[in-house]
Amino acid sequence: MSNAEAAESNPAPRPRAGRPRSVESRRAIIQSAMHILQNDGYAALNIEAIAAKAGVSKQTIYRWWSSAAFIVLEALIADMPSQEGLVPDTGSIRGDLQELVRPTVRALSQRRGAVYKALIAEAQADPRFAEAFRAQLMSAHREIVRAVVARAQLRGEVPFEVDGDLAADLVYGPILYRLLNGHATLDETFAFDLIDAVVSGLRYRDAGTKRAAEAAE
Repeated sequence: MSNAEAAESNPAPRPRAGRPRSVESRRAIIQSAMHILQNDGYAALNIEAIAAKAGVSKQTIYRWWSSAAFIVLEALIADMPSQEGLVPDTGSIRGDLQELVRPTVRALSQRRGAVYKALIAEAQADPRFAEAFRAQLMSAHREIVRAVVARAQLRGEVPFEVDGDLAADLVYGPILYRLLNGHATLDETFAFDLIDAVVSGLRYRDAGTKRAAEAAE
């Protein structure tokens, strides 16, 4: 039998359809980490526990992540909607910021709050994770505030001198302070009061700029 005839009578097996094993393993690891986190808390989250639940070796996990915190960070990023879907457009800066802050406060008052507290604590101990946390997650939230402020500037609601980064600090600073300090609740009343204060501050800058211009004339 010739080689061609042998090939025809014994065709090479086709690759098995489905996801590559590495993709399935990554998914199992992330799902296991989030299951442990949601059911047992961050204190119970470690590489050994994740590996046991996912049915993989610790070496497999360390191939992709250096700590459990990086796994949780990846899960949070994957859970975020697209940037276009996150930036509200209600027609006013007050409405836009309310649409942004109210669900954020609601999520942090529930299970998501404990996750963020744990990751912020982890960032204080691990500079590499701190950089990833800022660059991959928090910067996305800050970018949304900058986009809201930029749109408000084009509508003439706030002056172009307003710093978008400072506006992001004004929005998220009180939320994270209240989350970490635990001195008061994260609720709807807080969300509305916070946005009232932020918008008033941004517009006060507008009024101050106008008064300075008028005095110069």
